[in-house]
Amino acid sequence: MEITQQAHAELSSAPPTPKASTYPKGLTAREVEMLRLVAQGLTDAQVAKQLVISRRTVNWYLTVIYSKIGVSSRSAATRYAIEHHLV
Repeated sequence: MEITQQAHAELSSAPPTPKASTYPKGLTAREVEMLRLVAQGLTDAQVAKQLVISRRTVNWYLTVIYSKIGVSSRSAATRYAIEHHLV
């Protein structure tokens, strides 16, 4: 029993495990990274080059992002990013 109490004391004094960043609407870190680039005015081709992915993948990501944040255009996505302090 003494060992259990000692283990509990050690666990209680351990530093907390850092939590992963959370973003609005369930966006992933990669989606936020892409949204930031779009909000900075980069084209799909420029985003693709910067992230070393295809333009088709950029388009797919943007479709997912737009759906998650409830918008249908780059300008609306940019506004969302600004309003939610993502850029």
